[in-house]
Amino acid sequence: MLYTEGNLCAEDRALRHIARGKVHAALTLVEAKQTRLVDRLVETINARLGEQLTADQLLDWVENHESLQPDHALINRYTNAFPELQERVTSAHDRMLRTVHRRLQEALAPLEYQRRFAHTVGLQHH
Repeated sequence: MLYTEGNLCAEDRALRHIARGKVHAALTLVEAKQTRLVDRLVETINARLGEQLTADQLLDWVENHESLQPDHALINRYTNAFPELQERVTSAHDRMLRTVHRRLQEALAPLEYQRRFAHTVGLQHH
């Protein structure tokens, strides 16, 4: 860090401002990409009723998708340089994961119901 008599230099403040902007943009991009990935995943899930994947397995696939790697690398680079951004990044990451997991659970719920009761016959009145 660049300090001059206890004060941050203007250059350091500018770098931190740029880093915050870059991290925010990257987080926004990650969230948008995750949304598109989940949309495609839900469509695929609905098309392939036979596969039995859990929301956790699908979340792991989304989280580690190769299209997100450059964005994660950029975020990591800035949080390593400016550790004060880590809390914001962690909070945003946790929020995104909860949102994606909830969407996946909602998409899987009707399919799980169909699987569970596929071999039953409705109630019969005698």
